Amino acid sequence: MLLAWPVAQAQTVWFTVVGEPANPAVNTVQVDPTPVDSTDTTRTMRVRVNRSEVRTSWDGVPYRSYESDVLFDCRANTARYLAIRYHLEPVWQGQPHRAVAYTTGTPRWMEFRQIEPNPTQRIVGAACGRVR
Repeated sequence: MLLAWPVAQAQTVWFTVVGEPANPAVNTVQVDPTPVDSTDTTRTMRVRVNRSEVRTSWDGVPYRSYESDVLFDCRANTARYLAIRYHLEPVWQGQPHRAVAYTTGTPRWMEFRQIEPNPTQRIVGAACGRVR
């Protein structure tokens, strides 16, 4: 007789770098501190962003919030998006309305335009073990 054991899904605990995740009117950036993948010089991690108002991506995709997979290159001190799942609603509500992979072609650098203070280098440093 086979027994089926329930598999518990681990709840992601997001680290808030800037903003207020409970307030949809605020720009918020969060990082899942557990890497998806890691080598000596790279890390792949999940980053999610809520914007205070509707924005448009490089590719013309409207969004209010998104969840992403980001490749951190610790040698080059850079971070680029591998994939983004865009939401029309704030704070990652509802199903993504568009998903885009950026694994080939022009790199889409992780930047947080018009968020002050800009947390890009702080997140890269933390992901690569250079916490300030």
